[in-house]
Amino acid sequence: MASKDAVLRKIGRAVSGRLRLPVVTRLVRYAAAREYEDGNLAEAKRLYEKIPESAHDTDIRLRLGVISERQEQFEAALRTYTEVADRDPACGEAFYRAGCLLKRQDDPEAASVFFSRAISSGVRDRRYSDKLLACLPESTPQWQRLEVLLSGLPEHETDAAWLRKILQAQLHLGLNGPARCTLESLADIDQLSAQELFEQGLIAHRDGDRASATVSFAAACEAAGGKACRKGPAQFACSRGDWKLALELLELYPGEGMSRADLVYELGLCLDRLCEYGRAQGQYALAASLDPGSGNSLYKLGLASERVGDLVTAERSYLEALRTLKKPARSWWSYRRGVCLARLGRHDEALESFWSYLGPAPRGLASVSKQRASTGFLALVRAKSTPPPRQRPEDLVESTIGDIMLGLHEALRSHGGTDDPDAGMDVPPAAARTAARSIRHILPLVLKGDRSNRLVLAQLAQDAEQIELACQILEQAEEFGCKDGLDPRAYGRTAGAARNIRYAEALEVLPVSPHLVLWESNHGASIGCHPLAVFRWMVDRPEYSHLIHVWAVNDLGAVPADLLGRRNVVFVPLHSTEYMQYLATAGYLVNNVSFAPYFVRRREQRYLNTWHGTPFKTLGRSMRGGLLDYENLQRNFQLSTTLMAPNELTRWALIEDHDLLDVYRGRTIVAGSPRLDTSLTMSGQDRKALRCRLGMAEDDERRLVLFAPTWRGGISKRELDREALLADLTAMASRDDVLVVYRAHRLSEKLLTGVDLPVSVVPKDIDTNELLAAVDVLVTDYSSILFDFLPQKRPIVLYMHDIEDYRAERGLYLDPEEVPGLACYDRGELASAIGRALAGEGIADEEALARYCPYEDGRASARLARFFFDDDNDLGPRAIIRDHALDPALGDGARKRRTLLFHASMIPNGIASAFLALLEALDPSLYSVNLIVEPSVLRGNKDRQEIFRRLPRHVHVICKPGAAPWRIHERSCVNNFARHPDAYTSQSFWDAYWAYYERETRRILGDFVPDAAIEYDGYAETWVSLIAAWGRRGSRTSCYQHNQMDNEYRDKYPNLRRVFTLYSDVDAVVAVSPGLARHNRTRLAELGIGLSLRQLSARNLLDIERVRLGAQAPAPDAFTALKDEHDFVLTTMGRMSMEKNQAALIEAVALLREQDGARSDDPGDGTEDDSAQGLNIGLAIVGSGVLEGTLRARIDSLGLAGHVTLLGQMDNPFPVLGGADLFVLPSLHEGQPVTLLEAMTLGTAVVASDLPGNRELITLGYGVLSGTSPQDIAQAIRTVLTDPFRARGIFDVQEHNARSLRDTLDAVLGSEALHQQSKEDEASPRSRCSRAASQGAIA
Repeated sequence: MASKDAVLRKIGRAVSGRLRLPVVTRLVRYAAAREYEDGNLAEAKRLYEKIPESAHDTDIRLRLGVISERQEQFEAALRTYTEVADRDPACGEAFYRAGCLLKRQDDPEAASVFFSRAISSGVRDRRYSDKLLACLPESTPQWQRLEVLLSGLPEHETDAAWLRKILQAQLHLGLNGPARCTLESLADIDQLSAQELFEQGLIAHRDGDRASATVSFAAACEAAGGKACRKGPAQFACSRGDWKLALELLELYPGEGMSRADLVYELGLCLDRLCEYGRAQGQYALAASLDPGSGNSLYKLGLASERVGDLVTAERSYLEALRTLKKPARSWWSYRRGVCLARLGRHDEALESFWSYLGPAPRGLASVSKQRASTGFLALVRAKSTPPPRQRPEDLVESTIGDIMLGLHEALRSHGGTDDPDAGMDVPPAAARTAARSIRHILPLVLKGDRSNRLVLAQLAQDAEQIELACQILEQAEEFGCKDGLDPRAYGRTAGAARNIRYAEALEVLPVSPHLVLWESNHGASIGCHPLAVFRWMVDRPEYSHLIHVWAVNDLGAVPADLLGRRNVVFVPLHSTEYMQYLATAGYLVNNVSFAPYFVRRREQRYLNTWHGTPFKTLGRSMRGGLLDYENLQRNFQLSTTLMAPNELTRWALIEDHDLLDVYRGRTIVAGSPRLDTSLTMSGQDRKALRCRLGMAEDDERRLVLFAPTWRGGISKRELDREALLADLTAMASRDDVLVVYRAHRLSEKLLTGVDLPVSVVPKDIDTNELLAAVDVLVTDYSSILFDFLPQKRPIVLYMHDIEDYRAERGLYLDPEEVPGLACYDRGELASAIGRALAGEGIADEEALARYCPYEDGRASARLARFFFDDDNDLGPRAIIRDHALDPALGDGARKRRTLLFHASMIPNGIASAFLALLEALDPSLYSVNLIVEPSVLRGNKDRQEIFRRLPRHVHVICKPGAAPWRIHERSCVNNFARHPDAYTSQSFWDAYWAYYERETRRILGDFVPDAAIEYDGYAETWVSLIAAWGRRGSRTSCYQHNQMDNEYRDKYPNLRRVFTLYSDVDAVVAVSPGLARHNRTRLAELGIGLSLRQLSARNLLDIERVRLGAQAPAPDAFTALKDEHDFVLTTMGRMSMEKNQAALIEAVALLREQDGARSDDPGDGTEDDSAQGLNIGLAIVGSGVLEGTLRARIDSLGLAGHVTLLGQMDNPFPVLGGADLFVLPSLHEGQPVTLLEAMTLGTAVVASDLPGNRELITLGYGVLSGTSPQDIAQAIRTVLTDPFRARGIFDVQEHNARSLRDTLDAVLGSEALHQQSKEDEASPRSRCSRAASQGAIA
């Protein structure tokens, strides 16, 4: 017999077509539910869909969504879940499932909104908070992470892992009281770990409860075991690098297993790590006296003494430490003693100490070669002297060592010496001097840390009685000379990091070599262009015979034949260890493109950047396509001491169009193109030989046509249309009277791999500029090769088939009509265009030659070499020289403009709006305005790009590409400061810290120092440090405060402590209102931050035109609908963040609607209090942020869907701001909100929380102040509804801007500079205009 369930199912399916009766609906629903539970999803869906829509409840809709999801119909499922959530905000499962779907679709931001709404649905389910937490990105602020964790606490009260996450966030935010409670709750359900017991003790210690702290610390040490049992709780502090805390704990809670000597030693170690070397020296000395046999104490005493400059004590301590060792040979302590002895001038002892560390000193020449001085030895030495075939630096070093050995040996023999190495003959003085000169000459090529060659050279120097030189050589036998407590491997885990520390070490330790030249062209892909031309002109001239030439090249096959076999030329791969050392130490640097982002030019180095041709296509700021793709080119031009250009167009493109006109401090020379010298002076015989190599016999009557197009794509993304290239070449080769050869742009060469071309490809070893002498007709497009070919006075065909696309994607400086040549825009016309060129069309006229190649006479290489290497400025009329250090960009008349260097992150908020308004207000005739940006950050943030695109045209953008090189102890200081900003006060620490950032200022802008450097954000210590570092070089520096910084620090950003510490290193701390300045000065003083006279104020400016024009645009449909459906509409603007307090405003709206609704049933008594009865209030929120999900959930839970609209981030919010009845700013803390200025500019009524910045603006303009609770906000809004004129008034924004600009300039430039400026401003038309407008507004 069939079961009851089966019967009911059968009946349900049978009657599913007749659902007019309720009982039938129930049967169908039952059957559908059973099919669903059994997994028969298709049948369940069919049955559910038979049920009328009016009978669908939450359960049915939810199950339909689940069925769609399981059938992988995700869009339908998401749509269903969203509909369920909209109909039933209490259905947490619908929000949860929608969130899971979005997370699966890799949209965690949207998913987090639904998980937040699930939590707020009232359904308690731990899955909701688990998923919400999982959606948070790693960059989520700890305060927001803590909010999520606390929202899920009711479902996780017994979950130890959840409580530990809460504890971690609380400790990070410094919330000791809540953390103590969390630890107590955690202890009730799980055993506390050693680290947690330590934190418990630390909280008690900070609360002054020594007894409880002692108990917790003892339990922590027992649980941890090991060193903690001996050292006590200080071990925990040491393990996380908090040496200040460790010092404190050692003094108050020393470990029970520590002796007096151990304790003193550990105290010294803590002071040592804090860079308090003077105090550490005293502790180590005491420890050594308490335990004279402790070598470590003596060594540390020596190191601390060395660091404070007490070399005598240091040397003696190292010696005593060595005496405690049973086997002192090869001890690092000997190396440090050698360094001290060398500094003290005791070079004989120093050399002995170095040899003790590095190994036994080879004795005499015979032992250096590891053979006796014999015929075999001489053969070996002569073999080493043979010019090496590979021309690596080490080959030249070994060859030179062989020469020195041979010279010394023959000098000894000629003076009656003996072959016996024990004879101890003195080397003749002349031979010793010659050997010393040779050693010094080759020494720059020897790598720091290259022990094998350094030991041999040091022995040779010693044999030549050059003891001081031998010490210098051996001191650099260690790659990192002072690494006590710091492992270089830990700071160089990646290839880039390893490169950074090696390069920085060479920069700071090795001297610049005045006879070393580093040449580079085309990023090491080839040896050519202008650098090769200059090199060839000078390499064999006797006046330059003292120079050693290093070519950076990755492919030795690309080395021209005439560079091989030269004893003064070596080759190194790009970014190799050798390359980095020579880049750091070469006296002369030559490049036709750019050195890597880590490159920093030292003051003693000269850098010639030749670029590589006249630009037809745009460069720099004019270049379209990738955002700031020119970042490292700009930096290289800025760092150059000499910048070469063949004509004025190129000079303008390299300087002005790279935003360097006001900051470049090198020299520019316009004197022709060295790379064209060869083609212009090539003999007829050489031209014939070259044409023969290209396939043209002497009796060949055909003409040689070169096709040399530029490359397509961006700097980092190259493109090649192979089919189009084949078709183009085939069309050109269709003529019988020409031989076509093809040369690809160097950036496109790799893309040709495997392509079978119908014409010959020019061999790589033929230089492009030599090739031009052999060519009869050039076919090109937008390449600079066309300008190089002009002096040949032969025809050019400009094949510009994609000109419109190229102009749009990359940009062109010149209109094709301005460019000499025969224009061709279609492949079908190519062959005929070449024929016309053969007939004489397309040859440049004299006007074009005078414009683009005025100085091409075949002697440009000589002029440039003499100018760069010899400082020869007397080059005659064929050179235009400008020294930008002596002749900087000028403003009105002959008065130098003041240079301002800003940094701002350009996150779209009120700070960005105020910043843009300030930039717009700065008169470019008086101020050179420069903005430093990180292109990589901009590229990754589209919202910041929108702000970036709004920069005024007169703002120069300075790029900060890549990362700065650092020495390991500098990086250690920077890292330690980030972890424990209050711990470090010693001068030694700060010297290392600032060395890193000062190097970064030089990496970015070289020798240039702005008049004022301004950190406009004021939230990141890295940027404050960078700006402050320019102050150490002479700039006036300032850091802005846009908020109540104590609140920001306590509530959200504990890392602001780092910024507060750095306030003392800037000249001015600028708050955006006087009240905010008073607030911050007072409240930060309570945190131990004294601002004294540094605290200044300057109010935000407003872009009046943008606000008023923006308000005239149509409002968003959602806002218009909100206005249509409500009698009174409020708006607020700001990021959705805790301090903006939008949640309280939403609750205030709920209160007003409830109260008004209650009154609407009341007939009223006619009093004034009844005037707001029945009002229908709506709220529009403009902005986005981390709390969006939380706010949406709050709107749902209060039943305000349809009454509160979230409009998101808006590029133009002013139609909303101007169209609202009331602007409400409920913030918990603020600086001086730009949104308030904007509202008053548009005449919108205002309610704002009673904060210093708000209070001042309302005094200047109008509005009503309120508290920050929902009740206070609701009451203030109700007041405005009762008396609308109380929140309205007149705001003179022109006067506000004029006064604010004066205050800003006073703050960032200093009052003296501003006073001087005010006298000069009278000459500026823009200034007079601005002042007149301001006075008109006042009147």
